[in-house]
Amino acid sequence: MKVVLIQAPYLDIYGSLNVGPNYTFPIGIGYLAAVLKREGHEVSIFEPEIYNMGKEEILTYLRAKNPEIIGITCMTANFKGASKMAELIKEELGTFTVLGGIHASSVPTQIAKNFPQFDLISIAESDYTILDIVKKYESGSRDFSDVKGLVYKNKDGEIVVTEARQLIQELDDLPYPAWELVDINNYRPNVHLDRGKKSITLISSRGCPARCTFCASWKTLGYSFRYHSPKYMLDQIEYVMKEYGVEYIIFVDDTFTVNKERTTEICQGIIDRQLKIDWYCFSRVNTINEEMLKLMRRAGCFSILYGIESGNQDILNNFKKGTTLDQIRWAVQRSNELGFKTIASFILGAPGETKQTVEQTIDFAKEVNPTIASFNRLIPFPGTEVYTTHYKHLDNATNWDDFVPKGVVPMADICDVSSQELQDYTNSAFKQFYFRPKKVFEMISRIKTWGEFKAYSRGLYGLIRRMFEWKQEIKKCN
Repeated sequence: MKVVLIQAPYLDIYGSLNVGPNYTFPIGIGYLAAVLKREGHEVSIFEPEIYNMGKEEILTYLRAKNPEIIGITCMTANFKGASKMAELIKEELGTFTVLGGIHASSVPTQIAKNFPQFDLISIAESDYTILDIVKKYESGSRDFSDVKGLVYKNKDGEIVVTEARQLIQELDDLPYPAWELVDINNYRPNVHLDRGKKSITLISSRGCPARCTFCASWKTLGYSFRYHSPKYMLDQIEYVMKEYGVEYIIFVDDTFTVNKERTTEICQGIIDRQLKIDWYCFSRVNTINEEMLKLMRRAGCFSILYGIESGNQDILNNFKKGTTLDQIRWAVQRSNELGFKTIASFILGAPGETKQTVEQTIDFAKEVNPTIASFNRLIPFPGTEVYTTHYKHLDNATNWDDFVPKGVVPMADICDVSSQELQDYTNSAFKQFYFRPKKVFEMISRIKTWGEFKAYSRGLYGLIRRMFEWKQEIKKCN
């Protein structure tokens, strides 16, 4: 059967804005495509945003492929793109559509009720759900009530919620993502990760045992930490290096360093196999130690992202981070000393946030001084504890336009700082952190290659444009 899997665009699907290449391989649908291919189905991965496609170009592509099923994946931030895409497909082609991804898993009933352009909503991990959907459709049946992990509106207008699908335990049973269906050269990481080298996205584990109140990742991957064997990952790394000439790997595990023994085996395996590869990962400050950091560095890890979030312990506790300020200080300082490019994310607008705690966070960022700091206002995405506690009334919402980094989500009664004040603080945080003479000199001194110069130039341009766009959004709301 012919299937097209689409990464929903973050921009208007009619191509009104082109920001240039800044994309990573959609590894989720990469796995779905591989599972379908293994069973003999004809699969395509379609990313119209990469090519800045307009309506007619999208339709021309889909008519040429002539799929019987189209799957679309999205997060909350690009749900608008997903819904417009599905609406276009239904109106012009009438193709059977399936929605998956974190937003679909967070508010599936709301989507099934209000967005008829989606025939099925797939919940949580869809690697095998999509296979069962295709088998059922191929048989001629349109009764999906016995397919696990679905929500949909039946022909009588009733919402059907099927039996939950269990999380995949044996991840090594999955085939490698279907990289052969795309042009790897189209992908380029975000500016703070760009090294001017051919890169690829890998995931070595699923699930995160942390319970951070602002995170909805558990809706698709769960809290149970499951992982590929070190051998599976080492073979995969070796494969992408030889097959695609990859020089740089971006691990997108929620937390790469949860299991110290596994992390050690992967790092030692990279060293033993003499794999000359740069790589980056997400970590938590309470999952690393001196020995692990040194081994990761020897194995080619050049950058680590730490979710720091706040410089106030009470706010960290409100976020249920399970970390302390001293743990953060040690992790960032030691990582800096060992030569890592440290990236720290901060969130402003937590429950209980005040102007004083915001200022403490900005000062703390300057104190620990990661290589890169990212400051963002809290976005209460559906599926998070913050959303469930303070924004549950939005469950019937059909417009999620403000749930994006440049949007303005009213902060309800969760903190003492208004949305406009938070935006002003966010802009101020970037200025205070990056425009210190010491920091400017440090950033310039890190530029060693032409690729890094271009990456930092893109970053400066993006920072200035971002602050300008935020000011415009705030003005619209006044």
